[in-house]
Amino acid sequence: MLNRDGIEAELGLLEAETWPPRHNVHKYWGKKPANVVRSYIEYFSAAGDTVLDPFCGSGVTPIEAALLGRRAIGFDFNPFAVALGQALATPPDPREFKHAAAAILKAVEPEIADLFHTRCRDCGRPVVVRSFGYDGDRLAAVRYRCACTRKSCDVAPDDDDIQLAARVIDPVPGTPDADIMFGWEMRKLKSIRRWSQLFTPRNYRIAGAIRAEIQKYGSSPALHGWLSLTLTAGLAQFTRMIADSSGAGGGPSWKINSYWMPEKWQELNPHWYFENRAAKSLTGIVDLFHRPIAERADIRQCDSRSLPLADHSVDYIFTDPPYGGEGIQYGELSMLWNLWLGTEAPLPREIAFNPVRKLSAEHYGDGLSAVFAEAARVLRPERWLTVTFANKTPEVWDALMGACRNAGFQLVTAAPMKRSAPSLTETTMRQAPKADLILSFRKGRRRAASRAPSDRYLLPRRVEKIVTAMRAAGRPVTASTVFDRVTIDWFSWFYDGGDRPETVTPTLDEVEKTLTALGVEPPVSKEE
Repeated sequence: MLNRDGIEAELGLLEAETWPPRHNVHKYWGKKPANVVRSYIEYFSAAGDTVLDPFCGSGVTPIEAALLGRRAIGFDFNPFAVALGQALATPPDPREFKHAAAAILKAVEPEIADLFHTRCRDCGRPVVVRSFGYDGDRLAAVRYRCACTRKSCDVAPDDDDIQLAARVIDPVPGTPDADIMFGWEMRKLKSIRRWSQLFTPRNYRIAGAIRAEIQKYGSSPALHGWLSLTLTAGLAQFTRMIADSSGAGGGPSWKINSYWMPEKWQELNPHWYFENRAAKSLTGIVDLFHRPIAERADIRQCDSRSLPLADHSVDYIFTDPPYGGEGIQYGELSMLWNLWLGTEAPLPREIAFNPVRKLSAEHYGDGLSAVFAEAARVLRPERWLTVTFANKTPEVWDALMGACRNAGFQLVTAAPMKRSAPSLTETTMRQAPKADLILSFRKGRRRAASRAPSDRYLLPRRVEKIVTAMRAAGRPVTASTVFDRVTIDWFSWFYDGGDRPETVTPTLDEVEKTLTALGVEPPVSKEE
């Protein structure tokens, strides 16, 4: 049933599931759960329909749409995102990938033996080091595993380890490097000015050697693309951005959405982590191979402010637009990956709110308005647009709401990405939600707001109305279920009226107090 009640009944209780192997091959900031995206595509479109994502990012929407038998179109401004999506659509033969990855690992083994070795403190034999731990510029720990004990060892460095770390090491000719553009996500880099300075000399050398081996497969685009993405998937682990947290926090990885230089950090063995990433890539390739994706998925680099599509040619749009501000700066965070792929994003035209790079809120809002105007042009009448979004800045939310409103989309429902997400219960609507919301719009002529400009959102009145409707429909009335409906109601009120009520703060606590004042029985529950 394509109305608010139907959407809530079918989609309102979706929980994010573990990533399938096809979407677990590479990190991408803000990636949305594949099962949630898939459920919305299934609900709002049919086999053979055309599904568009004008901000396709890591390719979840076009890949899932293609797997569901839709004609999938994905556009993105970021060349790295396009490379990732195109790779997912065109997996190589798993056996060829496995053979090529093994050959690359074998080719760089001499570099590893020369630069990542120590002697076992128990038996004295040479062993390969898994990682070196640093405290600032001081080598503080050496980690390895030796057959004599079959245990992981964490020992203090000896003189040979210190001399090895201090060796002058030339990079492999052609290894990517460039000046680092100063942006929002580079502010923690302190004195770092070149991308090569993110690496230790030996890891820069080994990463360059791996890349040089990958270039030998350039005659096979699918294989070369997956090998290159296997390298970029582990590239951050080859840098000094990996904090040394003694095994805490889910293993060594790029955990924060900025470039940074932790005081205590690890120099990881690139051979080990490229091998791990190759195993994940292979699992993803097996997941995708023999599936009819390439003939259904069209993924291209495009500025979606001008879509290369005919009027009324799209049946459904699911998209996750750039969040702007300190949420996620996609262009900046992809710069390292783009550099190593030999591509570059035209960042001055990126749709972003980034005061550090002088991309204003007006620039961001104008960009979103242009994209959603194009979305309205290409979408068939009475068809649906779904948007996922999160930001804590009111001006950023205003930009998104204004873009959708001005394009003529009618907001039908809004729901948390996960109904049980506790962060939403602490949301202050004056500051806009900090958790992801899924907003579903229908294309059509927007009704003019009927309320007077002086009207305010009166929480007790709205809660009473919601409780009455829920009881009439036989739905359970608890603080959490009412709060979910208040979230939707507030967004609809704001969206239709075009004015954000600065004095309104409908939190879960406020809803509980209002229900108590109204004498709602049975007693409300705080459970989610």
